[in-house]
Amino acid sequence: MEEIKEDEQIPHEFYSRLNKPEDASKLNELITTGAASTLLFVSKEESKKLLAQLARNIRLITSEYPDNYVKPCRDINYWFHEKIKTCNTKCDTYLSSDSTAVFNDIKWPTATNLRVCVRNPNVYSSENSELMKELDDYCEIRDNKCNVLKDNNECLKCNKYIEKKKQYFTRKMQGIRRQSNCKWDKYTIDCKCTLNDMDSTFPKISCKGLSEAEELKETVPVIKKYSPLEIGFFILVFFILFYLFILFLEKFTPVGSILNRFRRRKYDLKRNIERVFDDRHSLYHSDTMPADSENKRYYIEYARPDN
Repeated sequence: MEEIKEDEQIPHEFYSRLNKPEDASKLNELITTGAASTLLFVSKEESKKLLAQLARNIRLITSEYPDNYVKPCRDINYWFHEKIKTCNTKCDTYLSSDSTAVFNDIKWPTATNLRVCVRNPNVYSSENSELMKELDDYCEIRDNKCNVLKDNNECLKCNKYIEKKKQYFTRKMQGIRRQSNCKWDKYTIDCKCTLNDMDSTFPKISCKGLSEAEELKETVPVIKKYSPLEIGFFILVFFILFYLFILFLEKFTPVGSILNRFRRRKYDLKRNIERVFDDRHSLYHSDTMPADSENKRYYIEYARPDN
């Protein structure tokens, strides 16, 4: 059975697009004139490249992720924060605050003064932002792949993936200092994506209903509806085959002689019945007197006898 491949899922594909380089010269093309004037004090080339990447990435949300922008905005904030951490002396000192001008500048094309993303330097409020990012990605994949299941195979695949990630995060938690009161509420994205509630975050999906539905689908025959033309053709073929079958029995099997004797007996019986009927009919006409025979007058001629 195939597994869910994380590298092919939306979180990883989107994050790989964030890292695509961008020329510093494109910055002024991606932001408005007002935002560009605010960034005049940004002098280092590396800073301008990162800000150009940032502007391009935010615009990517407006064109390709307009219906689900909350998670991509978290990804961009996390991505930019990690870039600043590794930029060191190659970037301007106040690049983090300067980036706010880019965040505030790019707005939804269909709304008035509504920013696509808000700058949040600490998008994951925990001491282990990398683990939180992994948890956030897992929950997105889980919701995309496992909320609507088509068949039993997909259900089993999701359960395998969820169990695998549960074991992974459990090992990670064992390597982190135990939280106060045995709670992990700092590692929370939402109520179904938190290390503080492992059962809700890593649920066991029941595949019973899907399995029974597949079995029922396999056992229930599909009744095909035929057109009147097809039905008429089948009836014609049936009678032709039936005639040929009777003809075969009559010509090449003992059944033929039986059928012939039966037909002869039927013919003889019919002829005898007709003969009896004809005899009775003739007898009736010869013996019966006319109804008005008493009223008829007869002329009788008497002749004198010869002497």
